[in-house]
Amino acid sequence: MTLCHYSSEELDELQQLLKSIIDEAHQMSLNIPDEDIIEKLFDLADQGERDPDKLRQAILNQAA
Repeated sequence: MTLCHYSSEELDELQQLLKSIIDEAHQMSLNIPDEDIIEKLFDLADQGERDPDKLRQAILNQAA
């Protein structure tokens, strides 16, 4: 049974992307909790999206 369907490399990339999105959201004073950013990022990734720019835009545009 697989508990995580992400490779170590994918998790590292998502973690780096997550940190940068949270930092950017804070700099832009967006009213979105970090937990919502995390949830949205992994929801999109679970649906197969891996493009960092598309992930960033989807999350930040939703919060703006």
